[in-house]
Amino acid sequence: MRILDTYCLNYNIGDYALGIGMKNLLRQFLDVDFIADTNIQGRYFDKYYIDEVVNKRYDLLVLGGGGIIHGSHWPNGWFWLIEKDLIHRIKIPYIVYGIGNNYWSAEEIPLKAISHIGEANRCARFFSVRNDGSYERVKNHFGFIPYEVPDPGFFVGLNTEYERPYEKEYIIIQIADDKPEKRYGSIENRTRFIQNLKVVIRQLSKKYHIILAPHVYDDVKISEEIIYGISNCSIWNFSLFAFDHIHNAIAYYKYAKFVIAMRGHGQIIPMSFSVPAIALCNHPKHRGLMKKINLEEYAIDVVDKSFVEKLDVLISKIENNYYNFINTLSIRNKEFYDITSNAFGIIKKNIQ
Repeated sequence: MRILDTYCLNYNIGDYALGIGMKNLLRQFLDVDFIADTNIQGRYFDKYYIDEVVNKRYDLLVLGGGGIIHGSHWPNGWFWLIEKDLIHRIKIPYIVYGIGNNYWSAEEIPLKAISHIGEANRCARFFSVRNDGSYERVKNHFGFIPYEVPDPGFFVGLNTEYERPYEKEYIIIQIADDKPEKRYGSIENRTRFIQNLKVVIRQLSKKYHIILAPHVYDDVKISEEIIYGISNCSIWNFSLFAFDHIHNAIAYYKYAKFVIAMRGHGQIIPMSFSVPAIALCNHPKHRGLMKKINLEEYAIDVVDKSFVEKLDVLISKIENNYYNFINTLSIRNKEFYDITSNAFGIIKKNIQ
């Protein structure tokens, strides 16, 4: 089977990582000849591309994963660049797999998105969202019931090996700073968050080496600001990973003692290896994921007035119950594989 996977290939380590997980799943469950990529945020599916490329050169089109339900300013209110009346022109089967609703809580979803995504669902052989609360948000906002599957990022380690990148024991802290007005609400909140996190890191750095892990270029500066003046800390070299050495970035997550993360895939990737993670929440998907896997107690809002005290408590809980946490994640990951296997059973029937 010749497969074309379209997802976000722009600027985010997390998106490239989930692409590895998506390909691992396709190869695990389908008869694959090859898998090609195209950037859903840059490739326009016009008549020529559909007729001469998609329909002639491939047997299956995959949309996802990733938070592609986003962007009210985009032509269709989400990232798929195709005219609504051209969707039916795609003659090969297509599936939408493990995508996320990335609209912020305060954002209004435009009618064009509701209409376009509804048509995409109608024509798809399988339409699924990731397990971060997107199921409830899609059902409420778009008026149809999608399948729910584990995020493809949970499968970056499926049939894939990673070498330990750093010999000392270390933890990863992953902070986001694109769209800061949405993430923190105000400059004052952002400043307070940085100050609070520095307090926590000063204590942690006495026991562990701290590695800051920017996923996009906008994350680099805040990472530098957070560890400035604190010993036993470093920042991974973003330019070495972005974006043709993603395996090396994933390896850091696999061998971390535990992770404190603000981005969705900063949570997902370590937990896929049964590495404990604490979610720093400023988007519905962060707490939504932890709730779905019954670990909501390990989620904390970035603007919480008791941020330092609560984060200290969560870190202590991980340290004191470390192997129980790992065992819980191991059980969840086995469940995720079974759910995914069942989903691909449906997909195989639907695309015949």
